[in-house]
Amino acid sequence: MLTLYWLCFAGGGVFVLLAVLSGFDGVDFGDQDVDIQWDDVEWAAAKERSPRAPRYAIFSILKTLKFWTFALCFFGLTGLVLSHLPVGLPPNFIAIAAVLMGIVCGSLVAGSLRFLGQRQVDSLVRANDLVGLTGIVEVPFDRTNRGKVRLVLKGSTIDLIASTDDEQPLQQGDRVLVVSADQNRLWVVAAQEDFET
Repeated sequence: MLTLYWLCFAGGGVFVLLAVLSGFDGVDFGDQDVDIQWDDVEWAAAKERSPRAPRYAIFSILKTLKFWTFALCFFGLTGLVLSHLPVGLPPNFIAIAAVLMGIVCGSLVAGSLRFLGQRQVDSLVRANDLVGLTGIVEVPFDRTNRGKVRLVLKGSTIDLIASTDDEQPLQQGDRVLVVSADQNRLWVVAAQEDFET
């Protein structure tokens, strides 16, 4: 049994070590399903009915390569540690504890990585994101000349080229409201008191 623990720990440990050294993002474990036949559960029908149903979530985690990599590593590690304790635990107890630890650790790590992978942070600035924002004039301009406006969007300060159709020229420090945006150019108007924040 000790040989099995060593093999599982070494096999899973190599991938776990690669994942840790590359920050979990550098190594592509893939979220591919392992080709396992589950006769008692109709996976395809379950996915069609509710792809994110909580009761099937644990089963989908058990089918991933991430789960098996971490489960094998922690199964082997637990078996090795418990086998070398001076207390002299029974082999059946060690095997059961190692299996449970492998399942728990594999599920927790694979579930956490899946959850974190589903969270998307989008820092891309789109034209629609700019419309309706208020900003400050950095470089003065009027209807015949372009200027520059500073906006705060998604926690970042950005300076963009701006134009206006207003009769009055916009001076440095004036507040403006973005009414449209295309490519790298904004169309702005002087912000009224109602729009100020």
